[in-house]
Amino acid sequence: MQTFSSMRRNSTDQNRIAFFFVSAFLLIAQILSSLYPWIPSLAGFFFAYALLSIKQEVRKVSLFMVFVYLSFYDVHQGFYLFSYLFLFILASELGIYRVEQMTSCQKCILLFYVSVGYLGHYALNFLLSYIANTPPPYFASHYFYLIGLDTLLAFVFLKVRR
Repeated sequence: MQTFSSMRRNSTDQNRIAFFFVSAFLLIAQILSSLYPWIPSLAGFFFAYALLSIKQEVRKVSLFMVFVYLSFYDVHQGFYLFSYLFLFILASELGIYRVEQMTSCQKCILLFYVSVGYLGHYALNFLLSYIANTPPPYFASHYFYLIGLDTLLAFVFLKVRR
């Protein structure tokens, strides 16, 4: 039995396995959302998660993985690379966190963050395409459907901490 002593159930190993399965699920979800338009891409949800979790030190690895996912979303959907990262820096520098101080409605804050995630991302890519003299990205009513679905997911899974 001495040979199996290294096969303990270590929490680090369990975290790596969970991380692998979550990453595989998100990759499959991204592929399915491009094939079937009614499946949400979760970009606004993850942007809201990034805005809410930047203040917490323990979530740095998950925050990095959120930006990897959002960069993959940018490349996969034909947007400019790292535009979500630029939007995050721009939004946090412009004081998006003042919304948390101005209102006490947690669901309104989540709706605002998800809306900034989608509409701000489109506006930033529109500005970058104007500067680069390329055709602008296509805007459709599908964005509002995605905002609604991601907001419902944010209501269920995210919480605004004060």
